[in-house]
Amino acid sequence: MTGRRFLLLGLCVAALLPAGVARAQVATISATASKPEVVYGESITISGTVTNGVPGQTVELQRAPYPYDAFTSVGTTTTGPDGSYSFADVKPDRNSRYQVVSPGATASPPLQIVVDEKLSSEVDYVSAGRVRIRIRSEHPPDLAWGDQKAYWYMAAGSSKTFKRVRRNRTKQGSAGATKLSATFKVPAGKFRFFECFSPPDADAMGAPGVHAACHHGRDFEDSNDGRGDQATATYFFGRGSAPAGFPYPSRVRKAASYLHARSGYLSFAVIDTQERLSGVEVHRRYVSASVVKAMLLVARLRQLDAAHQGLSSYDHDRLYRMIHVSDNAAATSTWRSVGNSRLYSLAHAAHMTDFSIVGIWANAQISAADQARFFYNINDLMPRQFLRFGRSLLAHIASYQSWGIPHVARPRWRVLFKGGWRSTGRGQLVHQVARLERKHATFGLAVMTDGDPSMGYGIGTIEGVTARLVGGRTPEASRFTKATWLGPGG
Repeated sequence: MTGRRFLLLGLCVAALLPAGVARAQVATISATASKPEVVYGESITISGTVTNGVPGQTVELQRAPYPYDAFTSVGTTTTGPDGSYSFADVKPDRNSRYQVVSPGATASPPLQIVVDEKLSSEVDYVSAGRVRIRIRSEHPPDLAWGDQKAYWYMAAGSSKTFKRVRRNRTKQGSAGATKLSATFKVPAGKFRFFECFSPPDADAMGAPGVHAACHHGRDFEDSNDGRGDQATATYFFGRGSAPAGFPYPSRVRKAASYLHARSGYLSFAVIDTQERLSGVEVHRRYVSASVVKAMLLVARLRQLDAAHQGLSSYDHDRLYRMIHVSDNAAATSTWRSVGNSRLYSLAHAAHMTDFSIVGIWANAQISAADQARFFYNINDLMPRQFLRFGRSLLAHIASYQSWGIPHVARPRWRVLFKGGWRSTGRGQLVHQVARLERKHATFGLAVMTDGDPSMGYGIGTIEGVTARLVGGRTPEASRFTKATWLGPGG
């Protein structure tokens, strides 16, 4: 009985002794990072404390970069008197895990550090109605993100529908920067854009889920407003606001409202100063009448230039009569020289989509969109050696045919134009197309009417549309708005 009491007492005393006397304590290491997420090229500090260690104890920082296969040493230091340590200027180049170890101590729990791409983007309005977007992503050079298929989408205004506008490939420099760029047309006002591509090892950069699946289809729906900071070039939303061209959208709407109140089969098209097309029924096709004479003029000048010929007195005379007084015989003679094939070639060069012709020139089918575009680009379509001559003809048409657009727009605008008129089974057909120029502004305009009750009514429609587009003081209607017939026009 006495022996058993002694044994129990001994065990109780041993339990009350300090732990260091009963057994040696194991050193533990804590570790924290100054930032859990950094941008490529930035540095962090990893610091902590060795508990139950000794002053001057050696500690080692180890790193396991994506895909986290193994830890390797990236530096050593020693602890201070209180067991603290610090590793400064640590620069992870991709998503990485860090731990701190020391002989005889338990390693610190791993630290997950997220490394984001260093991104920059630019939105530049490089030409009329077009935007160039550049995106640059800096990341480790060994990530092969170059030569990947990139898809570009654009959503106009408040629309949630992103439509694909371009498909190209990424480019990667030797320093590891992936570059993306695309140029495409944008509407006036606010728009959003989206770009994506699917590179290998994308998860080496950025937080989980940042590299969403890339869209490859024609369009998709998304409400992303592009305002937030973007984390990756592989899935990039942005926004911009493109300048409006002249005539401003508000004026085009006024002209459209006016046109809807008029009688007949009506269209108008504008190629504004930003090269954007707008209007009403812009692709409706009409018989040309004399409007096609402007195309005959340009086609003949291109034919002479291709043959390395100058302008003979014969060509000068018939082209002058064809344009200045809309002479039909001169038009027929010119058409026989150029043929329908050269008219089609010119239509192709002018990016027309609705033009066709069967038989003689007067049977040509045209649209307001095509003719507005043709006159907008007419300087580039005419050969340089004949440019002054061709422009002069179109700017100095006989006064009794200078109704409509020139009557309203002059003298504030220089107007190159051509009209056409004839009777049809619907009534009277009256067309006019023009290029309007002044300092720092040029736009193309085409107004086409058929089924007018009279010639003057069609002229009044053209002048009403023009007045609402160019603005300013609206002149009185021309005397020709009371005309019932002005002679042959096609």
